[in-house]
Amino acid sequence: MRARSTGIIIHTVQGSASGAVNWFQNPDANVSAHFTVAESGYLYQSLSEINIGWHAGNGSYNDTSVGIEHGGYVSGTYEDAQYQKSADLAAFLCEQYDIPKQRATWVPSNAWDNPTGGIIGHDQVPGSNHTDPGANWNWDYFVDLVNAY
Repeated sequence: MRARSTGIIIHTVQGSASGAVNWFQNPDANVSAHFTVAESGYLYQSLSEINIGWHAGNGSYNDTSVGIEHGGYVSGTYEDAQYQKSADLAAFLCEQYDIPKQRATWVPSNAWDNPTGGIIGHDQVPGSNHTDPGANWNWDYFVDLVNAY
C-alpha cells in the first residue's frame, strides 16, 4: 500500500482501452495502471489508487503516483469525451490526495524529493523511454478541464 500520492501520470496505451485492461489482468504482464479511459469516455479501474501500480517505469514514481491510461495512439488524436472523463477523474484525485491541479513544473529523478507534485506525462518520468501521451495531447485544454471541476 502506498504511503502517499503526490502525482498523476498521464499515459497512452498504443491500442484500445479494453486491450490494455485485459493486459493488466494478465499476471505475466507485470504492469498495471490504476485507471484507463476509453475514447468514448468509458472509465475502467484496474487497481485501487491506494495500491501501487507498475506504470511509470521508475520505482519512486510508481510509489507516489496514480496512473491514468488512455486508449489510442500517441500519433492519433484524443476524443473530447476522453478528455472530459479523464479531467473529471484527475480533479477528483487531486482533491482527494491534495495534488496540485497543474502540470508539474519540476520533475526530480526521485519522486520522493518533489514536495509539490502535480500532473505529468509518462514521457516526463525520469529514466523513461516512453513518448506518451505525445505531442497531440492538449495539455492546456486538459489542465483547464481539471480546474473547471
